[in-house]
Amino acid sequence: MNIKYKRKESNTVGNYPDQILLLLVLLLVSLGLIMVYSSSSISSLDRFHDSMFYVKRQASRLSIALVLMFFFTFFDYRKLKPLNWFVLGLGYLLLCLIFIPGIGVRAGGASRWIDIGIRLQPSEFFKLSLLVFAASKLSQIDEVQKKFQTCVLPVIIATSLGFLLIQGSDLSTSLIIIILGFSLIFSVYLNWWLLSSIFLSSGALISYIILVTPFRLKRVVAFLNPWENQLESAYQIIQSLVSLGSGGLFGLGLGQSRQKFLFLPEEHTDFIFAILGEEFGFVGCIFILLVFFAFCWRGLKIVQNSKDLFGKLLALGIVVYLGMQTVINICVVTGLLPPTGMPLPFLSYGGSSMIANLIAIGILLNISRGLDA
Repeated sequence: MNIKYKRKESNTVGNYPDQILLLLVLLLVSLGLIMVYSSSSISSLDRFHDSMFYVKRQASRLSIALVLMFFFTFFDYRKLKPLNWFVLGLGYLLLCLIFIPGIGVRAGGASRWIDIGIRLQPSEFFKLSLLVFAASKLSQIDEVQKKFQTCVLPVIIATSLGFLLIQGSDLSTSLIIIILGFSLIFSVYLNWWLLSSIFLSSGALISYIILVTPFRLKRVVAFLNPWENQLESAYQIIQSLVSLGSGGLFGLGLGQSRQKFLFLPEEHTDFIFAILGEEFGFVGCIFILLVFFAFCWRGLKIVQNSKDLFGKLLALGIVVYLGMQTVINICVVTGLLPPTGMPLPFLSYGGSSMIANLIAIGILLNISRGLDA
C-alpha cells in the first residue's frame, strides 16, 4: 500500500520525542550490555586474561553511540534532505576503503572492516546513507513529472551498486540493503511488473553468488542437513540449539550458561540470543521478542503520524532494516536460516552496529517530535 502524505497534528506534547520508544531502546541496550558480559566473560578471560574485556569495550562504544543518538534526537532530520548526494557519496567512500590494502581488514573469513585509526564496519553506515538518499529522492515523487526516471531509477541504481560492493564480503547485509531500498520504492511507487522483475532477478543473483562461493554453499548444505555435519560446518548451529534447549522454560539463571565455556562460537556477537535463551529460558526469549515487537509498533506509529513524506520514509526505512535484522538473526540462532554473520540489534557485541543503530534511533526520535514544517 502506497504511503500518502497527509499533514497531521503533532503526535507528541511539546515536541518531546517518543518516550515509549526511547525507553524500549534503553531497555534493550541495557540488557545487551548485561548479556555481553554474561556471554563473553569466559572467552574474554581465555583470550585476554580479563573477564570484562569485551564488556568494557562495548560500554565505551555504547557511550559514544548514546551521545550520537541524543544529538540526532534534537537535530532536525529535514536538514539531511538537501545533503542526500553527499551522504550517499560518503557511504560509498567508506565501502570502497575496504578494498584498499592496508586499510581494509580481513577477519572471520571476510573483508568487512576498515582500520583508519579506529576499526569500522562500513556496511553498517552505508545502510543509513542509502536510507537518507532513498527517502530524499522518493519524497519528491509527487512534485515531478517523470516519477520513475527522476525518483525511482536513482534509488534502484544506488541500491544495486551498494549490493554489488558489499555482497562479496557480507551477503546478509547486502540482502538487507536490497530489502531496504525496494521496500521504500514500493511504499510510494507500487508497480507489480517492477516488483516481480526485481524479486526474480535478486533471487537468481543471490542463488548464483551462493553457488559459486564455496564457504556460502557449505553453510547452506550444513543448514539443510546439520546432523551430518555437526562437528564441522554445522557445529555452530548445533551448539546454538543445544544452548536454547538447555534453557528450558525459565533458564539456568544469569551467568549460568554452560555453552559459553568455549562451546558456542560467536557467543557474544551473532549468537548472543542463544545464550540469552539458555540463561533466561523460553520466557526470556518471548520477553525479548515482545520488546522488539513493541519497538516496531512504536516505529510504525511514528511513520503514521509523521508530518512529511521524507520523515515517513526515513522512519519506515529504520523500522524495516532494524526489524529485518532482528528476524534474520533470530532465525539463524533457532536454525531456521543458515548462518549469516548478522548481529542482533542493540544486544550483540559490536561498535559499528551499535553506533549506526543508535544514530538511526536518534533520527527516528527526532521524527517523532512532530516538528512544524
